[in-house]
Amino acid sequence: MGHEPHELLRLTSPAYGGDYNPEQWDEAAFAEDLELMAEAGVNLVSLGIFSWARLEPREGTYELDWLVEIVDRLHDAGIAVDLATATASPPAWMATDHPESLPMNADGVRLGFGSRQQYCPSSAVYRERSAALARELAERLGSHPGVVMWHIGNEYGCHTAECFCPACAQAFRDWLADRYGDVARLNATWGTDFWSQRYTSLEQVSPPAAMPTFHNPAQLLDWRRFSDHQLRSLMEAEARILREHSNLPVTTNFMGDFPATDYWRWAESLDIISDDSYPDPADPAAAHEVAWAGDLMRGLAEGRPWILMEQAPSAVQWRGRNSPKRPGQLLLWSLARVAHGADGILQFQWRQSRRGAETFHSGMVPHAGRASRTWDEVVATGRALKRLGAVLGEPVLAEAAVVLDWDSQWAMSSTIGPVELGERFEAARAWHRSLWEAGIATDIVPVRADLAGYRLIVVPAVFIDYPELARHLEQAAAAGAQVVVVGPTGVVDASAGAVLGGYLGSLRPLLGVRVSDHAALSGPVDQDDAGDLGGSRDSRGALVNRLSRAVGTPAAEAWTGLEAVGEPLRRVLDQMGSPTPDLRAGGWVEEVSLDEAPGDAGAGQGRAQADVVAVFDGRGGGVDLAGRSAITRRPVGGAGAAWYVAADLDTVSRAALLTLVCAHARVQPVVADLPDGVEAQRRGEVLFLLNHGDRAAEVAGVVGTDLLTGEACTGHVVLAPRSALVVRENTQRALA
Repeated sequence: MGHEPHELLRLTSPAYGGDYNPEQWDEAAFAEDLELMAEAGVNLVSLGIFSWARLEPREGTYELDWLVEIVDRLHDAGIAVDLATATASPPAWMATDHPESLPMNADGVRLGFGSRQQYCPSSAVYRERSAALARELAERLGSHPGVVMWHIGNEYGCHTAECFCPACAQAFRDWLADRYGDVARLNATWGTDFWSQRYTSLEQVSPPAAMPTFHNPAQLLDWRRFSDHQLRSLMEAEARILREHSNLPVTTNFMGDFPATDYWRWAESLDIISDDSYPDPADPAAAHEVAWAGDLMRGLAEGRPWILMEQAPSAVQWRGRNSPKRPGQLLLWSLARVAHGADGILQFQWRQSRRGAETFHSGMVPHAGRASRTWDEVVATGRALKRLGAVLGEPVLAEAAVVLDWDSQWAMSSTIGPVELGERFEAARAWHRSLWEAGIATDIVPVRADLAGYRLIVVPAVFIDYPELARHLEQAAAAGAQVVVVGPTGVVDASAGAVLGGYLGSLRPLLGVRVSDHAALSGPVDQDDAGDLGGSRDSRGALVNRLSRAVGTPAAEAWTGLEAVGEPLRRVLDQMGSPTPDLRAGGWVEEVSLDEAPGDAGAGQGRAQADVVAVFDGRGGGVDLAGRSAITRRPVGGAGAAWYVAADLDTVSRAALLTLVCAHARVQPVVADLPDGVEAQRRGEVLFLLNHGDRAAEVAGVVGTDLLTGEACTGHVVLAPRSALVVRENTQRALA
């Protein structure tokens, strides 16, 4: 990545359009599409994503003339093309002539044709034919003036993130041979003496398919790395071919924080970062999903702008029940994505399908055509984006960062215990949301990032111990940053082996604490008492079960109480409301000990000890932890500090702690004291005010020009429900 997207795509205003599938329609529809695209302000479409069956109707026989004609006509109409390599969904002949190319699930079942993504990532035939198609397209259209970007595949791994067929088993063994060299190293790393899993040859190793009971965590972790590698190598192979024949930028569409693919690695091979994002309009936190995905894409783009490749103009079709976007929400969320760094807003899809699995997924041109609220909002969104040329290339400047690591998430979900965790970065999402709700602009960064310049850095549940990350955090704290580390962090090494001598590993010297044990809560446990009707814990059996009724089970609780012992945190809580809210956590808690001399004797000299900010107070499930440290803070250098949080704080408690930490860090909201529902973000000298609420909101102190209307803002503005202002601020205010 080097140039900005708007430079690479030759844009003068944000890209606007969507997936375009004219092969599904007749000539009359295509002629109408050109007219409607002009009306909506479309300047970019993604073409050919699911066209492989038409481009190569028989193996080795290509029919590209129809595609070239469409590109010609779009170009004549002033509409640029993001041209797909069409390799996301192989045609029927591949399944029938090469059935070994179909993916196999963990139970050994070959998945059939008739859906999409029905390919094995290791299939020699798929790899050969996908590369050949990419080459044909690049040679034919790589220098066409109407094509501005290459679109490789589509949503890699969305349906086939892994395959357990014989070809993948052999590819896995080859990958392990490259990684470990010999079976002795693999045995040592995987700990195969446990349960007599020791191998005498790499040929004995198989994928972690269906098993009698628990898998080997290190094996599963490596399998996830391998599966990601196989998918990524498909994309990289096509990218190399395209670059041999074309100078155009290359992208593939990501899916937010999709758990199966390490997008930090994928981003290294792309010129433009793009994303598909589908928040649920029925979710009151959907606006945070927009912000989270936007900040993540900006991080993957190393701070540069990115492109929204897909969103729904209204409702999707793939949830159990599918709610439409509310009036104004399409434009509002589109502007929110621009506020978080997008330089393009595209939809799936241009024209709503008449047939197929996505018939009832909304399109920019709905089934009702112009006679639809969706169409009116599509046109309004295009007109609004046309006015935002001043935003292109402008950066989002953030002083707070959240560290995110796919490898750690894989390691956490591969281990057996201590609790079953999801795969969508729950801790990182929670802390990011708290910062977003507080109005703090936030970057999302990888564990290897240079953290210089950030005043606040949150490290939420980075399960693998990374000495390099510890060094970067130490440097940031020494420079004055506030570092907040949240458990479980630093629990295992890179091969899922437990860190010995106290969890936190290389972070212990910085934090001044060690985690001696995890003390997770189980939550309520159902008792199966044959003598009780209903089997409830509070059933009549308690009248006579004299032994079990005397047993205390704090671990059966779902929450844990904390008490602030530091006066600054108490003051924050007092200011949050009356009565003063208490501190609480959920089901994840840890036993923490303060290190008297952080690190070894040499490293510990001159280091301040950690102070206790909050303790477990014995409420809820914390009876056995009463009085033990829950939140600590160790001063570093002059103004820096390293905080450790040994519990999954609830929303109120996170907000209270972040209020205190932000005060230490001197990190302020983009705009302070905003009304409920109003979000503020800045790109350069352009201020976005986004009212996600159902009521009009008034904001004072806004001076500049509203780019959406051209009207002057002279201090006091009113935002209608689900609407936005995009204000180019006066220089004096921007500098202030």
